[in-house]
Parts: sequence; structure tokens; C-alpha cells
Amino acid sequence: MDDINFNEILISGIINVITDNNGKYVKFGLTTNKYTLNEDKKVYVSLNISRELFNTFQDCFIKGNKVFIKGYLNSYIDQNKKIQGFITVTDISNNPNEIIKGRNSPHIRYDPDGVMVWNGKRCEAIPSTKEELTEMEKLLKDFK
Repeated sequence: MDDINFNEILISGIINVITDNNGKYVKFGLTTNKYTLNEDKKVYVSLNISRELFNTFQDCFIKGNKVFIKGYLNSYIDQNKKIQGFITVTDISNNPNEIIKGRNSPHIRYDPDGVMVWNGKRCEAIPSTKEELTEMEKLLKDFK
């Protein structure tokens, strides 16, 4: 008999806190709704996201933003011998289709200083040196 286990989480909600301790992971909280037959209640969820993924999707991390998340359950036993559960994020978006169906294109955003960021990497222009400019002019002189 196959032992099949699923540990993937799909969740959406509003970011309520972001705690960046400059470590390997950034912690953040999400407020979502727990629906029951008679009422709807707020549920607060703790999540971890790797620094690399946080930097790539930094524009999603604004307190009050609604986000859609894919991740997996994780836990540890604290010093008081209590189990602490959280979700480790593997993907985040403000578009539910990107989470459910997958991404078709790179994630592009702009840093506050106007530099384009492509999948978390800044695309800064590096000015040419005088020698490089002279060489380019030489190469292009036949086309002028």
C-alpha cells in the first residue's frame, strides 16, 4: 500500500505584520477568515518566507495587502515543550491564478529609486568607460 502524504497549503489573507530580523527567513502574519456554518471568524496565521523569495516579491509585502500563498506546514517544539506551527511559503502573489495555475512570466517590479527588478535581481545600468565608448564608436562607424 502506498503511503501518500500531502503537505501543501493554499491560503489567502491580509498581511498584518512583517518581522525582518535580517536572518535566513522573514516572518510575517496573515489575517484570514475561518468559515463555519453559523459565523465567520478571523484567523491569524504565522508564516516564514526565505530571504531570497522575500527579496524577489518584496512589492507584495505591504501591511494591509491581500496576498495569495502556496506553502507547506512546518512546526517546532519550543522551550516550554509546546508545538509551534507555521507555514513556510514557497510562492506568493497578489494574483490567485499565479498561485493556482503557476507563473507564465518573470516577476518584474521597480525599486523606490526607479531601478527595474527582474525576479529579485536589480537591472542597473553600468555606464561605459571612455575606452568602451571609443571601441563602440569604431565598431559602429560603418553604419553611420
